[in-house]
Amino acid sequence: MKIGGFLVGGSCLALLLSGCAGQTTDPRQGGLFSYNPQAYEQRLLERHDHLSQVEQANRDAESKSAVLESERVSRQQEKTQLQRQIRTLSASITKMEKDIKAKRVKTTAQQQEQQRILAELDTLKASSRTTDNIEDPEEKRLELKRLQQRRDQLEKEAQGLMRL
Repeated sequence: MKIGGFLVGGSCLALLLSGCAGQTTDPRQGGLFSYNPQAYEQRLLERHDHLSQVEQANRDAESKSAVLESERVSRQQEKTQLQRQIRTLSASITKMEKDIKAKRVKTTAQQQEQQRILAELDTLKASSRTTDNIEDPEEKRLELKRLQQRRDQLEKEAQGLMRL
């Protein structure tokens, strides 16, 4: 009977010990007898790899953020410059309009030419105001150039009118 009791006790002890040795590789979840150094090292390596990946993703995001910020600043400077050019254009149109109105014309043909130029200047002023609302910088730049060329053409016509 001693052997039978020994077998029963040994079987119970084996069952208890096998219950303590779980199948997990996480040292925080295992019991006293489930410590597996290889599994622990593997888990540590996986965590270091994951940390490295996250840190690289952060560096990539910071780099992209810096590039985007640089582009934003560049576009803001370009927008400011275009707005300044539009204000300058508007001011020069207004000055030209005052100069033309101040000029006293002698003939009906000169008066008609003066009125035509003034009407085109009004149209040019309205166009310059709407140009400021164009969002695309390239399109805004092209429209500004077109308006400046038209202003220069009207200025030459006005100078010809003033010489008469």
